[in-house]
Amino acid sequence: MKVSRLKLAAAALLLGISTSGQATIVTLVGTDVSFTFDDATLFGSGIVVGNSLVFQPPAFKAESLNGAGAVTASDTLIIDVVATTPGYDITSLAMQEQGDYRRKGVDASVAASGRLGVTSTTTTCGILACNDASIFNVAGLGDTGGATVAWSGGTSVNLADTAGWGSDTSLQISFQNNLSATTLNGGEEAFIQKKLGGVGLIVNPVPVPAALWLFGSGLLALAGVSRRRSRA
Repeated sequence: MKVSRLKLAAAALLLGISTSGQATIVTLVGTDVSFTFDDATLFGSGIVVGNSLVFQPPAFKAESLNGAGAVTASDTLIIDVVATTPGYDITSLAMQEQGDYRRKGVDASVAASGRLGVTSTTTTCGILACNDASIFNVAGLGDTGGATVAWSGGTSVNLADTAGWGSDTSLQISFQNNLSATTLNGGEEAFIQKKLGGVGLIVNPVPVPAALWLFGSGLLALAGVSRRRSRA
């Protein structure tokens, strides 16, 4: 089994790519998969670590001060993923996010959430393309008295949870993030940003059907009988 985990710490050291506002379709190749996406989003450019696509957004944040009300930042990145190693399929995906926030004031609040959606481009479940999705909401973002505190969140999707699916060689991933900061009174402060995030894939060898194993065992048995007869 080949298992890819999000190596966020290593990626943070490796990721030194600047972004621009102009749309650019890029393809990055990992150990067993390729990722194709438009880098003109709040996510910015990315790098591949193993079978994980990792981003360090340059300006994905929301800030509200002194009763300014609700301020939000939201974006969705569409990623086309294709298995590139022959004989291997994608079986599950994980989404991981990291950032920091500040909150000060009784009516100040911050929030972070995300959604990982997956749709097959090769397999149907009934009459529709096989698909699944999972969301996360970061809890415990309490008053920090104006100090900066880290947050993290994540979720995952296992293709085997969808009847008739299980694994695939070509997927479209919807990678959505939402941030919000709210203040209702003077002197309050709310700030939150996403600093690092990505999606990692688990890629496994395609199981050989039992019938083929039996057929192969039969051939070996026949070969053994043939050798014994030739010696006699």
